[in-house]
Amino acid sequence: MKTKLFFAGLLGLSVNQNVLSQTDNLGYHSVNLTMGPQYQNRVFFDLSANTMISQPANTWDIAFYRNSTMDFGERINDANNVKVYQVSATPSAFDNINLTDKANWGEPLYNPDQTEKLQDGAFVNASLLPASPFNFGWGSYDLVSHKILGKVVFVLEYPNGEHYKFFISEYYGGYTFKYAKWNGTAWEATQTRTLANGSDDAFFNYFSFSSGNKVENLEPAKANWDLMFTRYWTFYNGQMMYRLSGVIQSPNVSVAKVQEKQASSTYAAPASSQFSNNLTTIGHSWKPTTGVYDNVVYYVKEGNSYYRLYFTSNGGASTGDMFFKYKNITSELSVADFGKKGSFAIYPNPTKEDRKVSILLDVKEISGKDGNVELYDLAGKKVYETSIVNHSGFSAKEINLNNVAAGVYLVKISYGGKTETKKLIVK
Repeated sequence: MKTKLFFAGLLGLSVNQNVLSQTDNLGYHSVNLTMGPQYQNRVFFDLSANTMISQPANTWDIAFYRNSTMDFGERINDANNVKVYQVSATPSAFDNINLTDKANWGEPLYNPDQTEKLQDGAFVNASLLPASPFNFGWGSYDLVSHKILGKVVFVLEYPNGEHYKFFISEYYGGYTFKYAKWNGTAWEATQTRTLANGSDDAFFNYFSFSSGNKVENLEPAKANWDLMFTRYWTFYNGQMMYRLSGVIQSPNVSVAKVQEKQASSTYAAPASSQFSNNLTTIGHSWKPTTGVYDNVVYYVKEGNSYYRLYFTSNGGASTGDMFFKYKNITSELSVADFGKKGSFAIYPNPTKEDRKVSILLDVKEISGKDGNVELYDLAGKKVYETSIVNHSGFSAKEINLNNVAAGVYLVKISYGGKTETKKLIVK
C-alpha cells in the first residue's frame, strides 16, 4: 500500500509529516517521499519514527556548524547553485574586490560529497593558505587568542548574476563574518554579523543574505533524522562537477551498500568493512539517469538498530519523487544489550537455507580480553564454539552451522565479564 502523507504541523518554514503506511507482505514500509518539482524542497527522514520534515530548500545561503566549540565548518547552500571563488589570502583585499578580475580567481569551490564530516564545506576547502596544521581553509589558528582568524576573501556567484563578497573574520564559539552585495555598479554597504553557536539541538545555524539574519527551524533535532534528501555537487563520472539530487546521511548512522535481490526474505548481514560513514554512501548510487537500480540494497545502522532499505521509484526533476521501502530488522538479529560494553546480535534467526549466521558486534568499550560464542542443544550439550576477538567498533563474524542438526539451540555470548543467552532456530 502506498504511503499516505498527512499534514501535522507548521514550524517556521518546516512542514512536519507523519508517514502512515501499512507494511507489505515482507514487513516493509512503503515511503512516497517527494522533494517537489525541480527538487525545490529538502526532506529529512527519521527511520525509527517513520516521519519526515519537508521545507523549501532555498531560504538560506550559508550554514554554520554549531555542534561543538572545538570544531567548525561552513556549507554553502547547493540548492541555490552558488559558485564559491577564492579571491585573496590578504584580508584587506575585501575592500578592493573587482569582478573584472574573475579570470584570476581559479576554479570555483563546492561542498565536498566524499567526506565523513557533515561540517566540511566549500570554505574549508580553500587552498590559498600555505600547508600547515594551523591553517583551516579560510583562516588560521592563533596560538595567543585560541581563535581561528580569517585570512581568505571569497566571492559568491549566483545564477541570476548576483554577487556577494564574503569574509569570515573569526571563529570562537561562533562565527563573525562580513559581506556586501554587488548592485550592478558598486558594492553596497558592508554588513557584519556574529552568530553564536547557541543551544539549538541541530548541527548548523543557517543564515540568509536577503534577510540579514539567522533563519530558524531549518533542521530537526540531531537525533530526529537519519537521511536528508537534498541537492549536492559531485565530480560526476570523473569528468566534471555536477549538481545532483540524492541522499546525505546523518553522522549518527553508517550505511552498507549491497547488490542483492531487493524484495526478499532471505538476506545476510553485511560485513563490518562494508559499513561506511561517508555522507553520500547512498547519495545517487540507487538511480541511473532514469528509473532505479533493481539490485541495490542499503543496510542502515543507527545505534543498536538496523534497517534494510531499497528504492522503488525515481520521478526525476519533474516531480522530485524518491520512493523507497524499508523495515527495521533489529528484531530479526536477536540483539543482546551488554550495557556500556556494547551490543551483540545473531542474524538471521531463524537461519536461512545455507545455515550461516552472523554474530554482529557493536563494542563501545574494550574489555581487555577476548570473548566467545557457544552453541548448546536443549539437552545442554555444547555443539559449537568460537572466539570473539577483543576490539572496539562494529564488526560481523560469520558462523557456518552446516554440521549442526536442525532444531532449537541456545547461543551463549560472553564478553567483558558479561554473558547473554539467546535462542537460535536452525532450519
